[in-house]
Amino acid sequence: MTSPADWTAFLRARIAEEKRLAYAAAADGWWDPTEPAARRFGIEADGRLIVSVLTGRGVKADEEVARHILSHQPSRALEDLDAKEQLLDHCERLGDDIPPQLLAIVRQFAEPFHEHLDHPVRTPEAP
Repeated sequence: MTSPADWTAFLRARIAEEKRLAYAAAADGWWDPTEPAARRFGIEADGRLIVSVLTGRGVKADEEVARHILSHQPSRALEDLDAKEQLLDHCERLGDDIPPQLLAIVRQFAEPFHEHLDHPVRTPEAP
């Protein structure tokens, strides 16, 4: 059986990985869309193009994808990850006395990583 400590350790490790990536992306500064008159849609930071968006589905799709990427600013991602770390801090203080509802939240936050090799309930793939 998987313990609450297994879940918190797993999620804390994934958060650390995500934070490392977000800090690397944040080094470019705040992200902005390219100017509307630009040759193609993209994301710039400090006036430099950091991501070009070309979906192959047309200008409207390119713009929507660029706006989706912009909605995941590194600073916003870091704030979200900090909040999750606070939740894990609270869980770790509770130890094995984590209420089932709170453990369910931790498990739900771990769900996007269900294919990770270290996931507490990952089922090994058949050969």
